[in-house]
Amino acid sequence: MLLRFTKMHGLGNDLMVLDLISQYAYIQPQQMRAWSDRRTGVGFRRLALIEVPQQPDVDFSCRIFDDNGAEVDWLASDLCCVARLVADRRLISKAQMRVELRHAVIDVEVHTDGAVSVPLELPETLVDRVVLPDGLLHTPAHASWLLDSSFAMLSINGLHAVLQVSDVAQVPIAELATQLEQHTRLPRGTTISVVQVQDRNNLTVLNWQLGLGMIDSFHSCLSAVAIAAMEQGWVNRQVHIELASSKTRAWLQWPESEPLIYFTGSATRVYEGQIRL
Repeated sequence: MLLRFTKMHGLGNDLMVLDLISQYAYIQPQQMRAWSDRRTGVGFRRLALIEVPQQPDVDFSCRIFDDNGAEVDWLASDLCCVARLVADRRLISKAQMRVELRHAVIDVEVHTDGAVSVPLELPETLVDRVVLPDGLLHTPAHASWLLDSSFAMLSINGLHAVLQVSDVAQVPIAELATQLEQHTRLPRGTTISVVQVQDRNNLTVLNWQLGLGMIDSFHSCLSAVAIAAMEQGWVNRQVHIELASSKTRAWLQWPESEPLIYFTGSATRVYEGQIRL
C-alpha cells in the first residue's frame, strides 16, 4: 500500500504530515522511526496525523509524534503546517477551523497569504528578576551589548529568562550560558532569550536552552519574549519577532484585556510524496 504524505516546514521545524481523512492507515511507532531517518527515510523532527475528529463540533483532529514515534504535545508550528495543508487541500472549506489536539481544542485561522493564527495561553510573569553574574556585569568587554543588569523571568512550559541587549550579534551566547549554568536560580532546561529592539514593532531574538545549546524558537519562547517586551514597554502590543539564528519569523499580538496571546506564523510545503506502508 502506498501512503501519500507532505513534507512541510514551519518555525524551524520540519514535519511529515499524513492526511488520514482522505486515506486510511494504521501507523506504528517503528514505521515512524524508520521514516524519520534523514538518510534512508523521509527525514523529519515531527510527524503530524490529520484524522477524523471524535467530537461533533470539531473540524478535524491532529496528533503529533516525535522522530522516535512517541506522541508529544503540539506546538504552534505544528498547527501552522497542518492548518495550511488542510486549507490548501480543501479538506475544510473555511478559514476558521476548530482543531482537536492532545489535551486541547483550539480555534485557528488561515489567512489569505497562507499564514495561520493560533491562540496561546499567556506566560506567567514572575516577580523576582535574576541578576546577571558579576563576571559579566563588571567586564568592560561586555559593556558594548549589555543594556540591563537582570533577566525578566517568565513561566510557560518551563522557565524563560529574557534580557534586552543592544545587538544580539555581539552577545557571546555560549560564554553567557556557561556562566548561567552555575546559577542556582536557573536550572537546566531554562530558556535564555537575548532580545534586540529594532523599533516599536520589531524584535530580533537569540535563544539558548541551558544544558542543550542553541535552539530554534518554539511558541513558548516567543510568547515569553513578546510578553516581557510588551510589559516593559519596549514594543507595541503587536510585534514581529525574527530569530537571529535563522530566517524564522512570527507575529505575536496581545489585545487589551484578553487572556490569550495570538501567534501568527507561516508554513511551507516542501514536497509531496508517497511511501510504502
